Amino acid sequence: MNGLVCAEFRKLTTVRTTWIITAVGLFLVALTAGLFLFQEDLTGPFTGTDGELAALVDQIGGNSVIVLVIALLVMTTEFRHGTIGRTLQVTPSRTTVLTAKLLIGVIYGLLFFLAGLVVVVVLVVISGEDVSLGEQTAASLWQGPVGLGLTAMFGVAVGALVRNQVVAITVTLVYVFVGETIFNQFFPEIARWLPFQALNAVFLSDEAMANMPEGMLSPLDPPVGLIVFVGYVTVFAAAAIVLMRKRDV
Repeated sequence: MNGLVCAEFRKLTTVRTTWIITAVGLFLVALTAGLFLFQEDLTGPFTGTDGELAALVDQIGGNSVIVLVIALLVMTTEFRHGTIGRTLQVTPSRTTVLTAKLLIGVIYGLLFFLAGLVVVVVLVVISGEDVSLGEQTAASLWQGPVGLGLTAMFGVAVGALVRNQVVAITVTLVYVFVGETIFNQFFPEIARWLPFQALNAVFLSDEAMANMPEGMLSPLDPPVGLIVFVGYVTVFAAAAIVLMRKRDV
């Protein structure tokens, strides 16, 4: 398994697309965190409180779509370029191959969080504000990587189920940005239990939850959102393993 994971890591890191998408993701983290830090008209002055720092760290998870796209590529690239046959010749166990790809997705999600955290730290240093580390920041520091790791697993599983790269990416992004948005508008009580609404709840600090406009349906509490998303990931991963074992490549 270790050799297979290393091989999958080389596949991911030797593709130029991975680096381009990651760079775009880190730019988005810098942009959203920078707006939070320096645009007082939008978010008010940044004073370095525990809640504000937690909300700043949550900007990394707010760009989880980058991890989702990379995870989709981890699986669908094999089918697009026809290399899945060679991969299965080297490692006949399809469950092992899919497990390795799920692990690589998790590793990428963790690395993206760490890189995003470096970006956030640099921006805080530039701001010159003293910061206060507390329970909210500590929660964000574990909820972020866990949420991104699960996002990656979800993406790999969807890629294994759909296989076609263009279809998988297009349908997933349309669902995330359009489908759940429309559902949230008309059926908000149900929509907050959908996969990415539940995931978004994981990246909401206590301060952000408290500042929700009055009358607006609040999302799930972060721990509940995490449990719900774990359920979705489990179902999709299990389905991917079963179909991967049964379908022709």
